[in-house]
Amino acid sequence: MRPKIDQASIIILDVGKNVAMSEETPGKSFFDEAKACAARVLERKIMSQGKNLVGIVLLGSKKTKNNMAEMSDGTFKYIEMLAELQPPSWKLIRDLPDEPSKKKGDWIDALLVAADHFKNGVSNVRIVDKKIILMTNFKAPTYVEADEINQVLDGFKKEGFEVDVIGPDIYGKSEKYEEENFEIARNFVENTDGATATFENTMRYLLFHKKKSVSAMSWNVDLSIGPNIKIPISSFVRSKDEPPINKWRTAVKDPISTTASSTEGILKQKTYITENQNNVKEEDIIKGYHYGQTIIPDADMNNSSYESGEKCLSIYGFTDKGNVKWENLNGNGISYIFGRKGDNKAQYAVRCLVECLHELNLVGIARRVYNNGNAPKMYVLFPVIDTNDYICLSMIEICYKENIKYMAFPVTNLKKYECTSKQVDAFKNLIKAMDLTNAYDETYDDREAFPIAETVSPSVQYVLDCISFRAMNPDKPLPKPRDDIMMLFKVPPLIEKRSQEPLNVLKDLFILKKVEHKTRDKKVNSTPLIQNNINQTTMDVDSNDQSNDMPKVQLATAKAIEVNNIGTENPIRDFETLLDKNQTIFNLSPQMTKAIERLFYSNFDGNFSKALNTLKYFRNKCVETDPTYYNKWYIQYRSSLTECKNEDIINVITENKLGFILKEENVLSTYETPDSHEDSQLYENDTVPDMTEVAVKSDVCDMFDEM
Repeated sequence: MRPKIDQASIIILDVGKNVAMSEETPGKSFFDEAKACAARVLERKIMSQGKNLVGIVLLGSKKTKNNMAEMSDGTFKYIEMLAELQPPSWKLIRDLPDEPSKKKGDWIDALLVAADHFKNGVSNVRIVDKKIILMTNFKAPTYVEADEINQVLDGFKKEGFEVDVIGPDIYGKSEKYEEENFEIARNFVENTDGATATFENTMRYLLFHKKKSVSAMSWNVDLSIGPNIKIPISSFVRSKDEPPINKWRTAVKDPISTTASSTEGILKQKTYITENQNNVKEEDIIKGYHYGQTIIPDADMNNSSYESGEKCLSIYGFTDKGNVKWENLNGNGISYIFGRKGDNKAQYAVRCLVECLHELNLVGIARRVYNNGNAPKMYVLFPVIDTNDYICLSMIEICYKENIKYMAFPVTNLKKYECTSKQVDAFKNLIKAMDLTNAYDETYDDREAFPIAETVSPSVQYVLDCISFRAMNPDKPLPKPRDDIMMLFKVPPLIEKRSQEPLNVLKDLFILKKVEHKTRDKKVNSTPLIQNNINQTTMDVDSNDQSNDMPKVQLATAKAIEVNNIGTENPIRDFETLLDKNQTIFNLSPQMTKAIERLFYSNFDGNFSKALNTLKYFRNKCVETDPTYYNKWYIQYRSSLTECKNEDIINVITENKLGFILKEENVLSTYETPDSHEDSQLYENDTVPDMTEVAVKSDVCDMFDEM
């Protein structure tokens, strides 16, 4: 079966001597306007990404290059087939000529060349819509006889060709154009169901990019109500938020030839690497949660026994329409539900359901599974009754309970917030003045501003403009949004004029007072302030100096800090302060070790300088007094680090030689209490052998694990 093409268009662009100058627009020729219009048509077809083919024929070209001229010499002169029917591309726009030629061609012959290419130049393709777009000013006369023209016209009608004329007003009366050519052009447009428009109207129509028209695809399923009722329905997407470009083929630019290639690309590969730089397969990965510095695997996440089941649309129940607020709705679009096409009983059942919901002011709550294995979602079904022939259900996704965020607002139904009748009337007048359905005067075709489903998105239009500009100008910076896009952000002049008086009335009726939020005075920082220790005599300046007039600043004196326990801000200072208050190391060691553990835990970036300095200070104090406190704590701390697989902290402590305190280090010990002295003599024999396995380096353990 031959592939189907929605539309194929051949643009006949007149580049002859007759379009070189224009008397209507000084400084801008017919050729310039025709080239800009043809480029805009090609750009629209590229952006729509539809199944279209485009060809270009140059009328009045220097060359004679077409199939008809090759078949019969001396005919169809100065007509060049610049591009045969092909998908629209930026290259077609670049290949358009920069200036007109000094030749003239026959526009009837150009139509025959385009028709011949449709018939003989394209094979193995089934074209639905065949269109020929003619852009000429008809100043060059045609030498085709009237009988031949009638034969050509009959052939066009038989083959289903559509002829569109863009440029001159062929229905207007003007001495600038040949009236005979106008009459022939009108016959082609009318008998082929074509269209005609000036460049101004055409460019206005092509002002914004539009999405390609796509035939609606239905989602067919049975609407289940209870265990026994199943209605065959079809769901169609009514509106949906989509990106401006769904699928865009990227190209890689060759730095040598500065050309883009669509057959080459950047290879992207996703790999999972462990801390030991080992590759892991994706199927071997287990998801988990980060709890502190420990990763807890979630086995239920990967081995879940829950199954959503087959695709379905099941109504769980009905509720009052007022129970469904706008903040409960979710999703990025809306769908319409109709009875299955060809099933009269299903259509009648859906119609009956819609009418019942409308009369009882109810909505349906349904569970939807789009396809087998997909996650289920909850939807609300609203009745839609526009006319007798347009009755259906609208389906919108609804939030789950955990997705709803409740916000508390102050009560407004108080007397001090009560509005007077004048204030209410003032707002009503403002609303009437800002009515968008009556935003323009009679000089505009449509008096409505920003009509629904017709107003384009400014951001999407700017993105598409940037893509088009980058394709044609790869080395230039992106331009600012054009004026046509910025106009979408402006208030219509008529509305701005009408709303000025109601706004002034509102300003007089509602006297707004600026609310000043009182802020609490921040507490004095516990960090001691810098004291002014400079001698007052050094601050004295000669009386003749002009700086004597400067105000004097009195610096606040520092207050002594009360230290009751050891914190993490400055643990060494706190430790020394408490020692000066006759605190013993026996009482201070638990606080000091707890502060050290917090310092290690809070350094996620791997910089343990503050924790190491504190640990070194505490270890030296224990070396001078009693190493037992340090060694007992270190045994427990190292065991906990090993269980949590925090080898980074263990390696840092080992590299800085801050491990166990050996006996030969305690040469300055003056701790001679009998009980503690006994423990001090045993620490070398009791602690080191028990921690032999823990003290093994991590890379050695990894080596045995790999074996």
